[in-house]
Amino acid sequence: MNWSNLEFNEACEQLILPLFQGVIRAPNNALSGLGRSQRNLVREAISSNDFEGKEGENMVVWTPGCRVMLVGMGEKGEMGHDIARTTGARVMGSLSKKNGLSVCVRFTSGWSGDRMIDFAEGMMLRDYEFIEHQDIGEDHILDPWSVQFQASPRYQNHLEKGLSKSSALVKGVHLARNLGNEPANVLYPMEYAHRAQKWAENKENVVVEVYDWDKLNELGMGGLINVGKGSDRKPCMVLFTLNPHADDGVRRPCIVGKGITFDTGGISIKPTSGMWDMKYDMCGAATVFGLMEALYSTGYDRRVNGIACLAENMPGSGAYRPG
Repeated sequence: MNWSNLEFNEACEQLILPLFQGVIRAPNNALSGLGRSQRNLVREAISSNDFEGKEGENMVVWTPGCRVMLVGMGEKGEMGHDIARTTGARVMGSLSKKNGLSVCVRFTSGWSGDRMIDFAEGMMLRDYEFIEHQDIGEDHILDPWSVQFQASPRYQNHLEKGLSKSSALVKGVHLARNLGNEPANVLYPMEYAHRAQKWAENKENVVVEVYDWDKLNELGMGGLINVGKGSDRKPCMVLFTLNPHADDGVRRPCIVGKGITFDTGGISIKPTSGMWDMKYDMCGAATVFGLMEALYSTGYDRRVNGIACLAENMPGSGAYRPG
Protein backbone atom coordinates (compact mmCIF):
# COMPACT_ATOMS: atom_id res chain seq x y z
CA MET A 1 0.00 0.00 0.00
CA ASN A 2 1.17 3.48 -0.89
CA TRP A 3 -0.47 5.87 1.53
CA SER A 4 -0.72 9.60 2.08
CA ASN A 5 -2.56 11.93 4.43
CA LEU A 6 -4.30 14.93 2.94
CA GLU A 7 -6.97 17.48 3.60
CA PHE A 8 -10.37 16.88 1.99
CA ASN A 9 -9.79 16.81 -1.73
CA GLU A 10 -10.59 14.43 -4.57
CA ALA A 11 -12.85 11.42 -4.06
CA CYS A 12 -10.69 8.81 -5.87
CA GLU A 13 -12.04 5.74 -7.65
CA GLN A 14 -13.25 4.29 -4.36
CA LEU A 15 -14.42 6.48 -1.47
CA ILE A 16 -14.75 5.15 2.08
CA LEU A 17 -17.02 7.09 4.45
CA PRO A 18 -16.88 5.72 8.03
CA LEU A 19 -19.97 7.11 9.78
CA PHE A 20 -21.42 6.84 13.27
CA GLN A 21 -24.75 5.35 14.25
CA GLY A 22 -27.70 7.70 13.92
CA VAL A 23 -26.32 9.66 10.98
CA ILE A 24 -29.12 11.10 8.84
CA ARG A 25 -27.21 13.48 6.59
CA ALA A 26 -23.75 13.62 5.10
CA PRO A 27 -21.28 15.34 7.48
CA ASN A 28 -19.37 18.39 6.33
CA ASN A 29 -16.70 17.58 3.72
CA ALA A 30 -17.92 13.99 3.32
CA LEU A 31 -18.91 14.60 -0.30
CA SER A 32 -16.04 16.86 -1.37
CA GLY A 33 -14.86 16.18 -4.91
CA LEU A 34 -18.08 14.47 -6.00
CA GLY A 35 -20.29 15.79 -8.76
CA ARG A 36 -23.89 16.87 -8.17
CA SER A 37 -25.46 13.59 -9.27
CA GLN A 38 -22.97 11.62 -7.19
CA ARG A 39 -23.65 13.72 -4.10
CA ASN A 40 -27.39 13.25 -4.50
CA LEU A 41 -27.05 9.47 -4.67
CA VAL A 42 -24.92 9.36 -1.51
CA ARG A 43 -27.21 11.74 0.37
CA GLU A 44 -30.21 9.57 -0.45
CA ALA A 45 -28.41 6.47 0.81
CA ILE A 46 -27.34 8.10 4.09
CA SER A 47 -30.80 9.49 4.81
CA SER A 48 -32.57 6.23 3.98
CA ASN A 49 -33.58 3.62 6.52
CA ASP A 50 -31.32 1.14 4.74
CA PHE A 51 -28.20 2.52 6.42
CA GLU A 52 -28.15 3.30 10.14
CA GLY A 53 -24.42 3.39 10.86
CA LYS A 54 -24.43 0.37 13.15
CA GLU A 55 -21.13 -1.33 13.82
CA GLY A 56 -20.41 -3.90 11.10
CA GLU A 57 -22.88 -2.34 8.65
CA ASN A 58 -21.75 -1.49 5.12
CA MET A 59 -23.56 -0.04 2.13
CA VAL A 60 -22.07 0.45 -1.32
CA VAL A 61 -23.35 3.29 -3.48
CA TRP A 62 -22.38 3.01 -7.11
CA THR A 63 -21.98 6.44 -8.64
CA PRO A 64 -20.52 7.29 -12.06
CA GLY A 65 -16.72 7.11 -11.71
CA CYS A 66 -16.65 6.50 -7.96
CA ARG A 67 -17.65 3.55 -5.80
CA VAL A 68 -18.74 4.95 -2.43
CA MET A 69 -18.81 2.70 0.64
CA LEU A 70 -20.71 3.81 3.74
CA VAL A 71 -19.20 2.09 6.78
CA GLY A 72 -21.04 1.85 10.09
CA MET A 73 -18.87 2.53 13.14
CA GLY A 74 -21.56 2.14 15.82
CA GLU A 75 -22.12 4.60 18.66
CA LYS A 76 -19.54 7.38 18.68
CA GLY A 77 -18.84 7.09 22.40
CA GLU A 78 -18.31 3.32 22.23
CA MET A 79 -15.70 3.23 19.48
CA GLY A 80 -12.27 2.36 20.83
CA HIS A 81 -9.00 1.09 19.41
CA ASP A 82 -10.23 -2.43 18.65
CA ILE A 83 -13.42 -1.42 16.84
CA ALA A 84 -11.63 1.16 14.70
CA ARG A 85 -8.79 -1.16 13.74
CA THR A 86 -11.00 -4.20 13.14
CA THR A 87 -13.39 -2.18 11.00
CA GLY A 88 -10.51 -0.80 8.95
CA ALA A 89 -9.28 -4.34 8.31
CA ARG A 90 -12.76 -5.52 7.35
CA VAL A 91 -13.18 -2.64 4.92
CA MET A 92 -9.82 -3.35 3.31
CA GLY A 93 -10.73 -6.98 2.86
CA SER A 94 -13.96 -6.05 1.09
CA LEU A 95 -12.29 -3.90 -1.56
CA SER A 96 -11.46 -5.16 -5.03
CA LYS A 97 -8.65 -3.74 -7.13
CA LYS A 98 -10.83 -4.32 -10.18
CA ASN A 99 -12.86 -1.30 -9.02
CA GLY A 100 -9.79 0.93 -9.01
CA LEU A 101 -6.52 1.19 -7.09
CA SER A 102 -7.04 4.73 -5.77
CA VAL A 103 -8.93 4.81 -2.47
CA CYS A 104 -9.90 7.75 -0.27
CA VAL A 105 -10.80 7.25 3.37
CA ARG A 106 -12.55 10.34 4.65
CA PHE A 107 -12.64 11.01 8.41
CA THR A 108 -15.28 13.64 9.11
CA SER A 109 -17.02 14.79 12.31
CA GLY A 110 -16.68 12.73 15.48
CA TRP A 111 -13.28 11.22 14.78
CA SER A 112 -10.22 11.66 16.98
CA GLY A 113 -6.73 11.50 15.53
CA ASP A 114 -5.87 8.28 17.37
CA ARG A 115 -8.96 6.47 16.10
CA MET A 116 -8.16 7.58 12.55
CA ILE A 117 -4.74 5.99 12.90
CA ASP A 118 -6.27 2.80 14.32
CA PHE A 119 -8.63 2.52 11.35
CA ALA A 120 -5.77 3.09 8.91
CA GLU A 121 -3.56 0.57 10.70
CA GLY A 122 -6.27 -2.06 10.35
CA MET A 123 -6.36 -1.42 6.61
CA MET A 124 -2.57 -1.72 6.39
CA LEU A 125 -2.56 -4.99 8.33
CA ARG A 126 -5.25 -6.47 6.08
CA ASP A 127 -3.41 -5.43 2.93
CA TYR A 128 -1.47 -8.69 2.79
CA GLU A 129 -1.25 -11.71 0.57
CA PHE A 130 1.34 -14.47 0.28
CA ILE A 131 1.61 -15.51 -3.35
CA GLU A 132 5.18 -16.81 -3.47
CA HIS A 133 5.64 -20.18 -5.22
CA GLN A 134 2.21 -19.88 -6.86
CA ASP A 135 1.00 -19.50 -10.42
CA ILE A 136 -0.92 -16.23 -10.50
CA GLY A 137 -3.67 -15.70 -13.05
CA GLU A 138 -3.42 -12.87 -15.55
CA ASP A 139 -6.41 -11.14 -13.95
CA HIS A 140 -4.64 -10.87 -10.58
CA ILE A 141 -3.61 -7.25 -10.02
CA LEU A 142 -0.20 -6.95 -8.36
CA ASP A 143 0.04 -3.15 -8.42
CA PRO A 144 -0.25 -1.67 -4.91
CA TRP A 145 -3.16 0.30 -3.54
CA SER A 146 -2.88 4.07 -3.43
CA VAL A 147 -4.76 5.16 -0.31
CA GLN A 148 -5.43 8.71 0.84
CA PHE A 149 -6.45 9.24 4.46
CA GLN A 150 -8.29 12.56 4.43
CA ALA A 151 -9.08 14.72 7.45
CA SER A 152 -9.29 18.37 8.46
CA PRO A 153 -6.08 20.46 8.60
CA ARG A 154 -5.68 20.26 12.39
CA TYR A 155 -5.12 16.49 12.22
CA GLN A 156 -2.50 16.42 9.47
CA ASN A 157 0.66 16.43 11.62
CA HIS A 158 -0.78 13.85 14.01
CA LEU A 159 -1.86 11.67 11.10
CA GLU A 160 1.48 11.81 9.34
CA LYS A 161 3.42 10.76 12.45
CA GLY A 162 0.94 8.08 13.43
CA LEU A 163 0.59 6.60 9.96
CA SER A 164 4.38 6.50 9.53
CA LYS A 165 4.72 4.55 12.76
CA SER A 166 1.87 2.19 11.89
CA SER A 167 3.35 1.56 8.46
CA ALA A 168 6.68 0.63 10.03
CA LEU A 169 5.03 -1.71 12.54
CA VAL A 170 2.98 -3.37 9.81
CA LYS A 171 6.16 -3.96 7.83
CA GLY A 172 7.41 -6.10 10.71
CA VAL A 173 4.08 -7.93 11.00
CA HIS A 174 4.10 -8.77 7.30
CA LEU A 175 7.69 -10.03 7.53
CA ALA A 176 6.68 -12.40 10.33
CA ARG A 177 3.67 -13.53 8.29
CA ASN A 178 5.86 -14.21 5.27
CA LEU A 179 8.19 -16.37 7.34
CA GLY A 180 5.29 -18.29 8.83
CA ASN A 181 3.75 -18.88 5.42
CA GLU A 182 6.92 -20.17 3.76
CA PRO A 183 6.80 -23.94 3.18
CA ALA A 184 9.14 -26.03 5.30
CA ASN A 185 11.14 -27.22 2.28
CA VAL A 186 12.07 -23.59 1.60
CA LEU A 187 12.51 -22.11 5.07
CA TYR A 188 14.77 -24.38 7.10
CA PRO A 189 17.00 -23.30 10.03
CA MET A 190 20.02 -21.98 8.14
CA GLU A 191 17.81 -20.34 5.50
CA TYR A 192 16.24 -18.28 8.29
CA ALA A 193 19.76 -17.42 9.46
CA HIS A 194 20.83 -16.35 5.96
CA ARG A 195 17.77 -14.10 5.65
CA ALA A 196 18.52 -12.52 9.01
CA GLN A 197 22.12 -11.84 8.01
CA LYS A 198 21.06 -10.33 4.71
CA TRP A 199 18.50 -8.13 6.50
CA ALA A 200 21.21 -6.81 8.82
CA GLU A 201 23.58 -5.84 6.01
CA ASN A 202 24.40 -2.12 5.92
CA LYS A 203 22.43 -1.42 9.10
CA GLU A 204 24.83 0.32 11.48
CA ASN A 205 22.76 -0.25 14.60
CA VAL A 206 21.94 -3.93 14.01
CA VAL A 207 24.07 -7.00 14.74
CA VAL A 208 23.08 -10.54 13.76
CA GLU A 209 25.18 -13.46 14.98
CA VAL A 210 24.59 -17.07 13.94
CA TYR A 211 25.52 -20.10 16.01
CA ASP A 212 25.77 -22.90 13.47
CA TRP A 213 25.96 -26.65 14.14
CA ASP A 214 29.65 -26.54 15.08
CA LYS A 215 29.17 -23.57 17.41
CA LEU A 216 26.20 -25.22 19.13
CA ASN A 217 28.32 -28.30 19.82
CA GLU A 218 31.24 -26.17 21.00
CA LEU A 219 28.97 -24.45 23.52
CA GLY A 220 27.24 -27.67 24.57
CA MET A 221 23.72 -26.53 23.69
CA GLY A 222 22.26 -29.99 24.11
CA GLY A 223 18.59 -29.07 24.07
CA LEU A 224 18.66 -27.49 20.62
CA ILE A 225 21.17 -30.03 19.33
CA ASN A 226 19.06 -33.02 20.35
CA VAL A 227 15.82 -31.62 18.95
CA GLY A 228 17.37 -31.10 15.53
CA LYS A 229 20.13 -33.65 15.08
CA GLY A 230 17.91 -36.24 13.38
CA SER A 231 17.53 -33.97 10.34
CA ASP A 232 20.00 -33.37 7.53
CA ARG A 233 19.18 -29.67 7.97
CA LYS A 234 21.00 -29.04 11.22
CA PRO A 235 19.78 -26.62 13.89
CA CYS A 236 21.17 -23.17 14.54
CA MET A 237 20.61 -20.17 16.77
CA VAL A 238 20.25 -16.61 15.52
CA LEU A 239 21.01 -13.73 17.89
CA PHE A 240 19.73 -10.25 17.01
CA THR A 241 20.95 -7.10 18.74
CA LEU A 242 19.37 -3.73 18.01
CA ASN A 243 21.36 -0.67 19.11
CA PRO A 244 24.19 -2.73 20.63
CA HIS A 245 25.98 0.29 22.10
CA ALA A 246 22.94 1.69 23.93
CA ASP A 247 21.91 1.10 27.54
CA ASP A 248 25.21 -0.28 28.83
CA GLY A 249 24.99 -1.46 32.41
CA VAL A 250 21.20 -1.52 32.63
CA ARG A 251 18.61 -4.25 32.26
CA ARG A 252 17.28 -4.57 28.73
CA PRO A 253 14.67 -6.80 27.13
CA CYS A 254 15.47 -10.04 25.35
CA ILE A 255 12.81 -11.75 23.24
CA VAL A 256 13.23 -15.48 22.61
CA GLY A 257 11.31 -17.31 19.88
CA LYS A 258 10.78 -21.00 19.16
CA GLY A 259 11.73 -21.86 15.59
CA ILE A 260 10.85 -25.46 14.78
CA THR A 261 10.67 -25.01 11.00
CA PHE A 262 9.13 -28.47 10.60
CA ASP A 263 8.01 -30.94 13.23
CA THR A 264 7.21 -34.53 12.37
CA GLY A 265 7.43 -35.43 16.03
CA GLY A 266 10.84 -37.07 15.84
CA ILE A 267 10.63 -40.69 16.97
CA SER A 268 6.99 -40.22 18.02
CA ILE A 269 5.50 -39.45 14.60
CA LYS A 270 2.63 -36.98 14.49
CA PRO A 271 -0.62 -37.92 12.70
CA THR A 272 -0.94 -36.81 9.08
CA SER A 273 -4.00 -34.65 9.72
CA GLY A 274 -1.95 -31.98 11.48
CA MET A 275 1.40 -32.42 9.76
CA TRP A 276 0.99 -29.47 7.36
CA ASP A 277 0.34 -27.05 10.20
CA MET A 278 3.64 -27.97 11.83
CA LYS A 279 5.36 -25.42 9.61
CA TYR A 280 3.80 -22.82 11.91
CA ASP A 281 5.82 -24.20 14.82
CA MET A 282 8.44 -21.60 13.92
CA CYS A 283 6.21 -18.57 14.36
CA GLY A 284 7.90 -17.63 17.62
CA ALA A 285 11.14 -17.15 15.70
CA ALA A 286 9.21 -15.36 12.95
CA THR A 287 7.85 -12.96 15.56
CA VAL A 288 11.35 -12.19 16.84
CA PHE A 289 12.51 -11.33 13.31
CA GLY A 290 9.38 -9.29 12.61
CA LEU A 291 9.73 -7.40 15.89
CA MET A 292 13.31 -6.46 15.07
CA GLU A 293 12.17 -5.15 11.69
CA ALA A 294 9.36 -3.16 13.29
CA LEU A 295 11.61 -1.63 15.95
CA TYR A 296 14.30 -0.78 13.44
CA SER A 297 11.82 0.77 11.02
CA THR A 298 10.27 2.95 13.72
CA GLY A 299 13.69 4.28 14.71
CA TYR A 300 13.64 2.73 18.17
CA ASP A 301 16.86 3.80 19.92
CA ARG A 302 17.05 1.51 22.96
CA ARG A 303 18.93 -1.78 23.09
CA VAL A 304 16.89 -4.93 22.44
CA ASN A 305 18.10 -8.50 22.07
CA GLY A 306 16.30 -11.24 20.18
CA ILE A 307 17.09 -14.95 20.05
CA ALA A 308 15.63 -17.44 17.58
CA CYS A 309 16.26 -21.13 18.27
CA LEU A 310 15.80 -23.04 15.01
CA ALA A 311 15.60 -26.75 14.26
CA GLU A 312 13.78 -29.41 12.29
CA ASN A 313 12.42 -32.11 14.58
CA MET A 314 12.77 -35.13 12.33
CA PRO A 315 13.33 -38.88 12.71
CA GLY A 316 16.58 -40.34 11.46
CA SER A 317 19.42 -42.65 12.36
CA GLY A 318 21.03 -39.89 14.39
CA ALA A 319 17.86 -38.74 16.17
CA TYR A 320 17.85 -38.30 19.92
CA ARG A 321 16.51 -41.26 21.87
CA PRO A 322 14.76 -40.72 25.19
CA GLY A 323 16.05 -42.85 28.00
